[in-house]
Amino acid sequence: MDQRLGAGDDRRNDAPRSFVVIDLENLLHGKHRTLDPAAIGAQAAQILAAAHGRRPGDHLLVGCNPHLAFSAKDTFPSARLVVGRGADGADRALLDAIDDAVIDRQFSGLSIVSGDHAFAELAIRTRARGLPVRVVAPRHGLSAALRLAADVTAMISPPVVDDVRDLAA
Repeated sequence: MDQRLGAGDDRRNDAPRSFVVIDLENLLHGKHRTLDPAAIGAQAAQILAAAHGRRPGDHLLVGCNPHLAFSAKDTFPSARLVVGRGADGADRALLDAIDDAVIDRQFSGLSIVSGDHAFAELAIRTRARGLPVRVVAPRHGLSAALRLAADVTAMISPPVVDDVRDLAA
């Protein structure tokens, strides 16, 4: 018996569900050095609305560095959280956690919440398999490769403060 997530399920014909990949560090534009849960929470509603990631069946996969892990889990309690260390660690952790076959069987679309070029190949592969790809990126940067790979793009405003702790005030 296959115990993998989604083995044997086919939900693409049911109610629309999105697989939402959130690269939290990219959204915070380097302002993740000191962070409390309220700071991420200030961005969460905007992120989820733009990503269309608020429906009950949507699956959230959030990637971040170890500094953000507790805040990320507080803000996105139902999400699967992956943690990566070092340069591009969160990107690698997210990409390693994605199973294309599960997305194909269980979801009607993919939302990538990042402007990072690391996700362009994921978008290209997903579109090639017939699923729509929505990219939600911060205004400060959307790679050309990712923009061209998406069906739809939406821009969100990153925190514009010197210290993200100011967002909680």
